[in-house]
Amino acid sequence: MIRASLFLLATFAMALAGCGGEFTSQPVTGTPPPPSPVDVSVPAQAVTKVRTEGKVTAFLQERLVSIFEQGPQRTLEILDADGHTTHAWQAPAGWSVVDFAVHPSGRISAVLTTLRDVRIVQLNASGVLLADQGFIDALAPADPYFDFNGGVHDDTSMQPALMRDAARVVPLGESLGLVLRTGRNAVVAYRFDPDPNGGYQQRWRTLVEPGATMFALGLASGSFDVFGQDENHLRVFVDVDATGTMAVAVVGNAGLNYTFLAHLSQFGDALVGERGVLLTRLAGNDGRRLGSTAVNTQVLTELHGLRATPRGFALTGRVLSAVNQDGSGWDAFSALVARDGTLEAYHVLDFDRGDVLFDIAPLSNGEYLALGATGYLENPSGLSITEVTQPLLAHLKADGTKLERLDFAGGARQNQLRSITRLNDRWLLGGLTNGPGTHSGDTQRNLIFADGFLRQPPGLPGD
Repeated sequence: MIRASLFLLATFAMALAGCGGEFTSQPVTGTPPPPSPVDVSVPAQAVTKVRTEGKVTAFLQERLVSIFEQGPQRTLEILDADGHTTHAWQAPAGWSVVDFAVHPSGRISAVLTTLRDVRIVQLNASGVLLADQGFIDALAPADPYFDFNGGVHDDTSMQPALMRDAARVVPLGESLGLVLRTGRNAVVAYRFDPDPNGGYQQRWRTLVEPGATMFALGLASGSFDVFGQDENHLRVFVDVDATGTMAVAVVGNAGLNYTFLAHLSQFGDALVGERGVLLTRLAGNDGRRLGSTAVNTQVLTELHGLRATPRGFALTGRVLSAVNQDGSGWDAFSALVARDGTLEAYHVLDFDRGDVLFDIAPLSNGEYLALGATGYLENPSGLSITEVTQPLLAHLKADGTKLERLDFAGGARQNQLRSITRLNDRWLLGGLTNGPGTHSGDTQRNLIFADGFLRQPPGLPGD
């Protein structure tokens, strides 16, 4: 059979030669079609964060819960290269996935919490568990604490006594940056490097903010905390820029916490304000404090987003500009901090009645895309937010002011755009529709849910 095949091949080649033809292979011409846009629905779960690194895309989906249930209830999801199917990784029973980071290798680190404890896990790009280690900081109970007016703290816990969602991570190459608010209410940053056994070993520890008086905030009526406002004054935010500088941001709201006063007492910085945001820069290689910047809003403030930019760091959230009887007093804000710590800009942004910005991304021309929710009303003497909001997608100028509001189709009830990242040279947005308002589940708890999505809308600036 082998000889016959060779003979036939030789005969075929001779026939081609006799006809004046050539026996040659033809090169493949043209370019492969671009990947189809991502359009993923996540029924009954909100998408709260999405990040990409190379070909790996990971996101958090969250089952919304009432204020009477323990949260957050999040699942880490990994999007396949086809942009349509996902792999889920759930925390062990009793633990919550609160944040994740995608490393250049495609490996994923996630931080998990209980009411008191913290652990770090590592996964491969398919969601397979590679390492799992608990973390206890023996120095945390001895961090400085300033008691201005009582409040609640638990020196033996690695999370604040008032919440379990005060841990955030960022990739430092294949190392990991971790920021916690501990049970002493102090904010502490750490760097972990890979160790030979596949886990992490701590490289440095830096006190970002000392412990201080913290008070609880709660709904007097209602069953769902729409924007996490009960806990916003306890949260921590972190990102890292291309130079390896980490930025850690926290909210200061006199009457709820004493962040500005405690910072002054500990570090002696001449920062002005009692309400607003404090951003502290750290050297990623050794944890040195590089300086702190105050965004003095002078009014009740919620921070919802912190992102590194080529020039420094951008912050977003909302502020109570005015107590209006129609409930329209909340506005979004943007703030820009230069790499040297200079506050370059702070702007209040009014789009439509109530506004909030959850995330922001820099464009190559120095402008920004920002996203959140708009068109809601809030009880001027309380915390109740209406069931109806519209998605907010905004194109901002280089100074953080409004350029234009971009179209994005909404759906039923609450609409929120929560997170933005870059995938295949296009913007990928994560968010939710059909979410609840403050009172949606007062009599029917099954109305506390939302439908999430990942979407690449066409024609956005920078695509």
